[in-house]
Amino acid sequence: MSHTSEVMKRISAFMVVLFAAVFSWSPAIAQKQTALLDESSRRPHDTLARFGSTVITASDLTSRLELMPFPGEAKPNQVEGIKAKALHAMIAEKLLGQEAKRLGLPEDKLTKLMFRELENLFIRDELYKRVIAPTATPMAMPTEDEIAVGMKRLPHELQVLSFLVPTRAEGVQLSKALRAVPRGQSTSLYTQVDTISIRFGGPDVAYEEAAFAIGKSRVSKEFHSDNFGWAVLYLLDKHPNSDVAKLSTTERRHRVEKILRERNEGEMAGKYYYSLLQSKRARADERVFTLFADSVVALWKEGRFQRKGGYVLSSEMVEMMFERLKPYLDFTLVEMDDGGLTLGEVLEMFRYEDYLSKHLEGDAFKIQFNEQIKNLVAKELLAREGRQQNLHSSSPVQHDLQLWTDYIAAAALYNRVRDSVTISEEEIIHYLVKNKEVFGRYYEVNVREVLRNSLDDVKAVLDALHRDASHQDASHQDALQRGNALAQLAAEYSTRAEWVKNNGESGYFQVVQHPEIGVRALIADTGKLIGPVKLPEGYSMFMVLGKRRTKEAYTDFDTLKQNIRTRLLAEKRKQTLDRLIANLAREQSVSIAYDKVKNLKVNLAPMFTRRLIGFGGRMSAFPLLMQQWDWIEEFQQPGLP
Repeated sequence: MSHTSEVMKRISAFMVVLFAAVFSWSPAIAQKQTALLDESSRRPHDTLARFGSTVITASDLTSRLELMPFPGEAKPNQVEGIKAKALHAMIAEKLLGQEAKRLGLPEDKLTKLMFRELENLFIRDELYKRVIAPTATPMAMPTEDEIAVGMKRLPHELQVLSFLVPTRAEGVQLSKALRAVPRGQSTSLYTQVDTISIRFGGPDVAYEEAAFAIGKSRVSKEFHSDNFGWAVLYLLDKHPNSDVAKLSTTERRHRVEKILRERNEGEMAGKYYYSLLQSKRARADERVFTLFADSVVALWKEGRFQRKGGYVLSSEMVEMMFERLKPYLDFTLVEMDDGGLTLGEVLEMFRYEDYLSKHLEGDAFKIQFNEQIKNLVAKELLAREGRQQNLHSSSPVQHDLQLWTDYIAAAALYNRVRDSVTISEEEIIHYLVKNKEVFGRYYEVNVREVLRNSLDDVKAVLDALHRDASHQDASHQDALQRGNALAQLAAEYSTRAEWVKNNGESGYFQVVQHPEIGVRALIADTGKLIGPVKLPEGYSMFMVLGKRRTKEAYTDFDTLKQNIRTRLLAEKRKQTLDRLIANLAREQSVSIAYDKVKNLKVNLAPMFTRRLIGFGGRMSAFPLLMQQWDWIEEFQQPGLP
């Protein structure tokens, strides 16, 4: 059997096992949040806003303001206004989210996948807090011997060659062979090799232990990594860790203790992992796995997702892959006894991972990618265990889930309303006519017009044009014929004396002189008949003969028109959304305690906080605030422009 066949066999029939490198839920964030909420000046349980059965508390507001950046400039002298804006944005988010859910939004497949995985994240985090966190603090404290080892390793960074080998026996042979290589001779011919840097506290403990145990031979003993299998290291260089050089001894000790606590806590989680998952089995579909892996590689080869140290499968890349793999999202990627995982479900799980591969393609990449999917399957099984314990119905999970589902639903309704708003030609014309002094001096038009006092008179002119056109050959230049006919009618019937002498032709004039005619002429195609247009002097029907920009014009009219359309569209969308939110606020009888908002103390230092999920994974601590706070003006003074 070929090497490639062995690799695919290993991939297509994997067993979920214990992972040594478990990323644990970090108590640091919880401690930080607790400290924020314990300050009496914040009065965390004060209700700042209420509508229906919904309340927004001081702790809700401080969390959104202090743990995520404010979506706009946050100057110290603007704190009072920012607190109010943030509260208005949170109310808008809740109102839009509730209305979206009432309307059945969002209902697309990708959003359902997102909701499912969000619930799994919160279930897994709650499971961790219940079974690991209560005993983790005392049991995870490192010993003085462990701290001493960490203090010795922390100041150094090792650069090594990493050789991966199929078996321990081959690792023993390779280690001996490398010791026999004269210093300076190339070692790249022995087997698969990568150059990596190793510091104390890295995610792979086996690599760290092996690297720091290297002696004068510069070669490690063979060792086994749960992430990469059997390996041997060759030391290239040992130099100072630049991140540690400026730290005091006390600061270094604190860092070592933190690393060791999290590592020990991870080992505790690993034991629970193993006890729960040791009897579980899962099998990957080889064809779907290959499709998935090849799609990842194809995107990496486009060069957009390369980072220092390798290639990442980022949230942005997940979005692109959802589009490219759309026909295959329902295909089962992993089969399990109590229900498999589709390609779409696994892809959504990658959104909350920090996945980086040093390999662009080939068997090494597929093996590593398979290991990552095994890790995701294990997390899915942990979430299923949490569901069996009814954790999906617990208050913490429901609170976290509602926050995010409200935000996503609000965004769905926001986008639907936003996309439904359009700008008509008449709105652009009205804007240009209203602002004729700003734009009208920079563009000129030439038209041929028939001006009459009443609509009945204009109808008579139109009837005459139609009769004339009916006698023409359909294949003839119709615009030219109608222009000649219009000239005759203008000379005979038009009431605009200054243009009649030239058969109704105006000659080029600045749009500001006759804005209702000039603006419409600029927008229309040359040769087009327009009207009737109501003017103070009567009803005008005209044909566009020509148009041009003056030397003082900054841009051509088509560009100006597009810029105005964009501006008007943004304004109309904002007005539409503000009006919708204000109406929802009135229906829900929104009340705001501005006195409590004023007395609330917040820290507006810009900060983007990640939340680490129990048993591995990460996400934003909170959604970013939507910039929807101006609705309050419509709410307080409805109908004002």
